[in-house]
Amino acid sequence: MKSKLSALKFVRNNKRQVWVMIIALALTFMTMYIINFLFLTTKESFKALFLEQPKRVAYISLTPATMGVDKEAYASDDEYTLAIEKARQKIIADIRAHEGISNVIFTQTLSAGYGGIVGKVSYDFPLLSKEQIPQYMSHMGATLKEGRMPENDGEILADEKVLKNGKMKIGGHFNEPVYGQTFKVVGVLESDYMTCVGTPMGYTNSGWYMVVLCDEANSDMTKVLKDIGINSTEYDTIYDVKDWGGMYKELVTEDLDVALLAILIVVIIFLAISILVAYVSFMRSRVNEYCLYSSIGFGRKDVYGMIMREIFIIFGISIILGAVLTVVIMIYVGKFVLEPLGLMYKYFYPEHLLRIIAAFAVIIGLLQIPISVTVNNVKTIDRMEE
Repeated sequence: MKSKLSALKFVRNNKRQVWVMIIALALTFMTMYIINFLFLTTKESFKALFLEQPKRVAYISLTPATMGVDKEAYASDDEYTLAIEKARQKIIADIRAHEGISNVIFTQTLSAGYGGIVGKVSYDFPLLSKEQIPQYMSHMGATLKEGRMPENDGEILADEKVLKNGKMKIGGHFNEPVYGQTFKVVGVLESDYMTCVGTPMGYTNSGWYMVVLCDEANSDMTKVLKDIGINSTEYDTIYDVKDWGGMYKELVTEDLDVALLAILIVVIIFLAISILVAYVSFMRSRVNEYCLYSSIGFGRKDVYGMIMREIFIIFGISIILGAVLTVVIMIYVGKFVLEPLGLMYKYFYPEHLLRIIAAFAVIIGLLQIPISVTVNNVKTIDRMEE
């Protein structure tokens, strides 16, 4: 009975060529996954800001017209300003009475910056009296990890990740490139929502808003306003779960997915060209070997099966080696690069792993062209000169 052609013989007898191919494929696997890992660190890090924080707090700034105040109806600016204040207080009282709303505070806000591997986002947080801060922290599920509570004007509590990301620490100034030395960091917070809060310092701020402490079911402020008889317009400013969710989908998820797909396609093209050239070279150097097999009774199917087993061995070892290298590098990068930057990440992305395996499968599919041509041209030794 005729034995099966061994795929391991070529692997054992051509270690240098085979290992060059294995290492190249393993490094390609690692590069493709690490790029995905780093890019999606931005998506993981921004989730708390774009998707989670707005479920707990929203910011509303309405125009006088939306609040039902017409400037032409008042004889002086003072009367107009007083009418705006009265209308705002009524709206605040109505929102506060709405189901799922813990409190509404009209106050100044400050901006915190947070940057991912790709992109940076700026978001507001409230400046409150020192008496109001514990309630806000409790609502946001934030605890004081280090430092002290604000006692004076211009003192800030900030989430640990925000401080790391902005290279700030207790005793330093908060967001100094924007606010100079106006605000001082006095405490580090631990929370799931990148929570920051502080006390005002005069009128240095990023705006005045109705800060609404809400629950997830009542975090759509357009709907809450409509429930109390207020129809917001495009001229009003509303930062809520709907607004931030839309931005996350458009600016983070969709843009990153397009970028990753483009990178994957480019890598596949270059990998396909490289592998095709290398394998064509391999097979040309082995034509006599294939002809010898044919001469001693093995058919084209036997030769084809041997070649494919060789390919599966090489690609299989490459994927395993690439996965091991990837895990080691991800652990190192996560611990010593991402965490010091205050970034969040995860290791396992099954959908991208499947993409890489599919890319390798495409390469194997493309290899069928030169393999088929080579196998179909195999001749026995006595016909090699024809």
